[in-house]
Amino acid sequence: MLSWRRSLFLLIFLLSILGLFYSVPYLQSAPGVYVSGVSDASTTANSSSTPILLVSAFFPLSKSKHTIREYEWWLCQFLRPITTDIYFYTSVEMAPLVRKCRGDLPITIDTTFASPFDIPPLREFREQYRGQLELDRERDVHQSEELYAAWNGKPFFLDEAVKTLARQGKTYEYAFWNDAGSFRIVHGFTEWPSFVRVDEIWREGSALSGEKPEDLLFYPVCRVPHPSYMNWQENTGPVDGYFSEASFFGGPPQTISWWRETYYAYHDHYLRQGLFVGKDQNLIFALFLMFPSRIIGVWLDDPDAPAHKEMGPISDAAHEGNLGSCGENWFYYQFWLAKLADRVAMNEIWENAARWSWGGWRKRHECRLTRVVWVKNLLHRQFGSSWNPPVSSIDV
Repeated sequence: MLSWRRSLFLLIFLLSILGLFYSVPYLQSAPGVYVSGVSDASTTANSSSTPILLVSAFFPLSKSKHTIREYEWWLCQFLRPITTDIYFYTSVEMAPLVRKCRGDLPITIDTTFASPFDIPPLREFREQYRGQLELDRERDVHQSEELYAAWNGKPFFLDEAVKTLARQGKTYEYAFWNDAGSFRIVHGFTEWPSFVRVDEIWREGSALSGEKPEDLLFYPVCRVPHPSYMNWQENTGPVDGYFSEASFFGGPPQTISWWRETYYAYHDHYLRQGLFVGKDQNLIFALFLMFPSRIIGVWLDDPDAPAHKEMGPISDAAHEGNLGSCGENWFYYQFWLAKLADRVAMNEIWENAARWSWGGWRKRHECRLTRVVWVKNLLHRQFGSSWNPPVSSIDV
C-alpha cells in the first residue's frame, strides 16, 4: 500500500513539474524572429494557413495611462481566441507574454526592434520627436514621444511583416494592422476577419469606386470632415481632427506597400517643415483628402445608410447606437468584418450584458451590418460634387 501511494505521489509530482515547464514561456536571449504554433510544421512554400494575415505590436511605454496587467488582459483577448495567422513585433522582454497569450496557435514573434524608434523610417527622428511634444495640443494626455513613434510605426510594421513572410514563401491575399489592445472584452470572434466577408467588401468597394481591388485600402471612418475643409491644400499640413480610426487598417499587399511609401514620404516632408506629425490620425486625415479614390471603409454613423434608416427608433440609448446594440462604436468594424456565426455570438454577448443593466427589460435592436463607404463619395457629400482632391507634389 505504501509503495502504491509513493508511486502515485511521484507521478503527480512529475506531472506538476512538466506542467510548470510548459506553462512558463521561454525567454529568448537575443533579438530575432521566432515562429511557433501547431500549424507551423505543415506550412509549405507559397502557402499559408489562412489567406489573411494580422500584424500587431506591443512595446511598453515609459509613461502610460494603462498598466501591464491591463495590456496582458487585452493581449490575451486578441491572441488567444482568434485563429488567423498573426505576425507580432515586440521587445525581447515582452515576447514571453505574447507567447503565453497565443498558446499553441500560429504566430511569428519578431523581436528585431527594441523600440519603434529602431525601425528604419523613424530611426533618425528621435530628437525631432521630442520637439513634437511642444506642438501637440494634447501633450498633457500623450506625454511621450514614444507614443508618437508607436503610432507612426504601424504602416512600416504591416508592410514589412508581409514582405518578410513573402521572402519565406508565405503569401497572403490580405493583411491588416490590428492594435494589440483593441479587443477589450470577452468576445465571440474566431476566424477573424472572415476571408469571405473581406473578399465581399473589396468586390463591393471596387464596384463602388471603379478602382481595382488590389489598389484599395481599408480604414474605419469615425466622422466626416466639416465642409470648411474643402479648401485644404497639401502645404497646409496634417489636419488636427478626426476622420479615420487607426486601430485597424489594411488590404492587399500591393496597396499596403503604396500606403507605406506615401505615409512616410509625407511624414518626412511635413516633419522637415516643422509641422506636427506625432499623431497618426492627423496625417491620415491629410492623406485621405489627397488620395480619397483609394480608400474604402465602414462608417457606423452614416446617416444615409439604408441599415440606419431601416432600424427605427432607439429604445435603449445606453446600449444602442445607430445600428443597434453593437458595443463600443469605435470597434464596430470588428463585428462588421466577422463571419455570420461570430456576429450571432456577439449579439448574444451584448444582449446578455445589457439585460443585467439598468433598463435591461427594454427590447433592443440587434447589431446589424451596414454598407461599404468610399471616401471620395463621402467628401463629395460634404464638399459638393464639383470638389476635386488637392494635387500631390510628392512622387511615391
